[in-house]
Amino acid sequence: SKFSSKVSKVPTLDRKYRNIERQQNIKEALYLYLRQKQEETAISLAVTSPKAKIIDSGYSVGVVSPNKKNVYLIALLVGLLIPFLIIYINQLLDTKIHSRTDLEKQLSLPFLGDIPLSETSDEIMTSESRSSTAESFRILLTNLDFMLASTAEDKAKTIFITSTIPKEGKTFVAVNIASTLSLYGKKVLLIGMDLRHPKIMEYIKIKSNVGLSNYLSNDKLKISDIVYKQDGHKDFWVMPSGVIPPNPAELLNNSKVASLFEDLKAEYDYIVVDTAPVSLVTDTLLVSKFADVFVYVVRANYLKKHSLVIPKSLHKEKKLPNMAMILNGTDPNKTYGYGYGYGYGYGYGYGYGYGADKEEVELPWHKKLLNRKSK
Repeated sequence: SKFSSKVSKVPTLDRKYRNIERQQNIKEALYLYLRQKQEETAISLAVTSPKAKIIDSGYSVGVVSPNKKNVYLIALLVGLLIPFLIIYINQLLDTKIHSRTDLEKQLSLPFLGDIPLSETSDEIMTSESRSSTAESFRILLTNLDFMLASTAEDKAKTIFITSTIPKEGKTFVAVNIASTLSLYGKKVLLIGMDLRHPKIMEYIKIKSNVGLSNYLSNDKLKISDIVYKQDGHKDFWVMPSGVIPPNPAELLNNSKVASLFEDLKAEYDYIVVDTAPVSLVTDTLLVSKFADVFVYVVRANYLKKHSLVIPKSLHKEKKLPNMAMILNGTDPNKTYGYGYGYGYGYGYGYGYGYGADKEEVELPWHKKLLNRKSK
């Protein structure tokens, strides 16, 4: 019975043995496979050259930090350089005329003065005017007397006002020169000879629109028919431009213009003529021979510097007799020279300009420095 029991357990033990043997064979085969791959990998690494090779090992000298003195010095130099560079570039890109200095650098013409911005757009000088603009016109006329000193005393002195382009304030200047002269007890006539874009009517209220163009085109009209007395002034007379004609140049080239000035010179003390801009039309050149002095108006912060070639050429070729310059529309807070402290204001001339006068224009500190370096 004992041995029969053992014999009956043989199949079970055999099955367990075979399972153990099977696991052994599997692990043995896996181990051999991995050993084979290990040797193959070792052989492949042995025959491959390395991509990098250490020549000298790195070493440390301690903690490295920036030099504070050098950093602060460089930052200071860069901080000083940037604003000067911006100012210099701004000066290179600035093409406008701002001060008397800009005029004198390019022109050798007499300078009568500069007119600050007036308080109103249609300001006309009266005996009660005490603004900086009013004072500037008084100074301007004082300088203008020296220009007219050589003219004959028995005939009216003719003052022609012109500019390079529109909106520079020549009508504003013409009206106020005539108004200021009338306050001095002179018999003054203001003529609107800008037949293309007349602006005198914006400053002076005249009921009739009959003027110079009507007189030149109509033989029936008399001079007395187109001359109007200005209210509030004793001897201030106005001859408006009249109706805008289709042929202004032909009218101004008419022989009646010469006879007109002959008659007017015998009757008035001063004749102030508002003419057309010289860069656009030839109207002003056609009547320039009747002028004793030409006041050339330049508006500050408006006219470009390259445009000064036009008055320079006209002066060189003597097309406009006895030329003198006026800088119009300057900032009263940035001028000095006469000791007058007046406030701000705005004034337009010619329907497009501003009204100004101080002898000098004080330059900003950076412009002074740049000018000093250039010298």
